[in-house]
Amino acid sequence: MNPPYGGERGKNTRMENAMKSERRHELQENDLSERVENLSDRLRPYVTPILSVAIGGLILVLLGLFVSARWEATRSESWDTCLAALVTGDQEGFREVILRYPETPAAQWAELILADRTLSEATDLLFTKLNPANDVARERLERAAAAYADVLSQRPTGMVAERATMGLAKARESLGDLDQARRGYEAVANEFPSSPMAQMAAEHAEDLGRKKTKAFYTWFADQRAANAIQEESAAPADSQTGDSQTSDVGQQSTNPQKTEDTQGETPAKENKAVATGQPESASEE
Repeated sequence: MNPPYGGERGKNTRMENAMKSERRHELQENDLSERVENLSDRLRPYVTPILSVAIGGLILVLLGLFVSARWEATRSESWDTCLAALVTGDQEGFREVILRYPETPAAQWAELILADRTLSEATDLLFTKLNPANDVARERLERAAAAYADVLSQRPTGMVAERATMGLAKARESLGDLDQARRGYEAVANEFPSSPMAQMAAEHAEDLGRKKTKAFYTWFADQRAANAIQEESAAPADSQTGDSQTSDVGQQSTNPQKTEDTQGETPAKENKAVATGQPESASEE
């Protein structure tokens, strides 16, 4: 038979166990709090640098997004300006694109278009009379070659790189630099094999390697120089002819004056003889 107080003892036991469990839980919470506090004390010196790095990273991300958005806006503006110049044919419009939006794809195309136009004008001038003091054709060929080289220095890709390489080869061929031109044509054929210009470039490269082609360009350069020399020698001949004609006219203008003076002497003598009443022979004696 259970004692009359046995139920009370069990109740106390349960309360004691509950208190012990609560105490253990409290101790665990205190231990956890102490650990967190210790960790906080350890991390406190590094909180400011960590926050600074985080804020700096966020600023860089925002700045990158801004720059990217601005870059896209600039690209859009550059293309609008370039297309407007292409429609109107205004060369100043292309120059504006090059100056305002340097190293953008639109600027590369603008410089390429201007170089193509300069090259076309220069090749036409090769068949006009040469002025030795101012070889306009050669000057424009060199300008076109420099423009193509500048485009290639920006490391373009695709069609821009292909057309710039081809244009530079054409300019050097027109300047008589056949070895450099041949290497340029070979580069187009090798680097852009699927291009419509690849076959033509390969044929040009092969043609420039022939002696017959080299002889033609030598003959053409000699002909331009010979024409210039003939024009130079013709100018002094014309001036000499003009000087001789001027001299003859001068002599003719001088002789009539002497004739008039000679003719004027006789009337003077006759008038003198009449005034003295003596013959001319007597007065001379």
